[in-house]
Amino acid sequence: MAQLLFDIFYDEECVTEEAFLEWLNHPDQAEMAGHSVVEISTKDFFIWLQQSDPEQEEEEEEEGEKEIES
Repeated sequence: MAQLLFDIFYDEECVTEEAFLEWLNHPDQAEMAGHSVVEISTKDFFIWLQQSDPEQEEEEEEEGEKEIES
């Protein structure tokens, strides 16, 4: 479930890549048990996020803007 939510938050630009990585790398010490569970269930999301190509994302955004203008 967390994986799906993270995907939606990212796709809809509700949460930035930087915010996701900040959450992953600097967990709230009071929430460590919950953080660990969510971290495990979103492992694939963070692997994808860290391997994503920023230039490819820019090209996709530009293509989307062109389609809107047409």
